[in-house]
Amino acid sequence: MTTERPRIRFDDLPALTARVSAEFGPWGPPFRITQELITAFGRMTHDEFWLHVDPERARRDSPTGTTIAHGFLVLSLAPALKTPSPLDITDFRRAFNAGLDRVRFVRPIPVDSEIVGRMRLAEAQAGKRGTRVKFEIQVQVVGDSGPALAYELLVAYE
Repeated sequence: MTTERPRIRFDDLPALTARVSAEFGPWGPPFRITQELITAFGRMTHDEFWLHVDPERARRDSPTGTTIAHGFLVLSLAPALKTPSPLDITDFRRAFNAGLDRVRFVRPIPVDSEIVGRMRLAEAQAGKRGTRVKFEIQVQVVGDSGPALAYELLVAYE
């Protein structure tokens, strides 16, 4: 059974604020964190700490017994996670990422884990030229009991 998301105009502040909820929407599809991805990110960002890129040493010395994903790698994967939005905001001329608040790396993400994302509408308010919306997003390892990453995404709609 597919539930259709509500469609709300970007400037309909009463309708948007009525959709603010403590409840999260559904999880998105799983995304596998591979060693190749972790190693490439480490090379690109010059963060080649052994905990991320040295499986042999991680097996010996890491509390998880394996390498783990960089927190910023997981954060940068937001578009790849295809996290479902709890609503469709419509009729805006442009939307842009206005930043992040309260980024928390809560738990490690071991190599070869599958991760999923979910979100909720946390806030909607009038901005200088339109509407500013805050989504709370959680990323979790499939089968784990709590988030590995939590953050607030701020989007401006004009």
